Amino acid sequence: MTGAIHIAPREAQALSQYLVGRTCSDEMALRYSDTLTKLNASLSPGQEKTWSKMISSSIYMKLVDGGLALSAPQSPLRKRIFIMLTLLECSPDYTESFLPQQRSMWYLIPLGFRAAMSAVYGVAGLVMVKTLKVV
Repeated sequence: MTGAIHIAPREAQALSQYLVGRTCSDEMALRYSDTLTKLNASLSPGQEKTWSKMISSSIYMKLVDGGLALSAPQSPLRKRIFIMLTLLECSPDYTESFLPQQRSMWYLIPLGFRAAMSAVYGVAGLVMVKTLKVV
């Protein structure tokens, strides 16, 4: 992991969309890029290939992230996701996505559905990650 850090032009926006449901500002994308450089969050050529697919497809992102969460939680691919998550959480522009909200009891229905889908993505992603030997 000593290669140059490659940052796709829309990487920060894709991660922001994945994590909080909306794209981030140009300032946040620049902060993300700077943080990757400072933390030396480089990827191997194989990881770069997987990362490009993850950035271009939200379903692929969910599957690989879910699979790596179960098989290799310290993966450099997940490290990039967590870097963006940390930056979004620390930004005042995105606090509403992280603070608790008052919800009705009926919110448990979509929450339960999301939890079930997360388990499906995790198991399917685990099979995919193991089959494709993604690390």
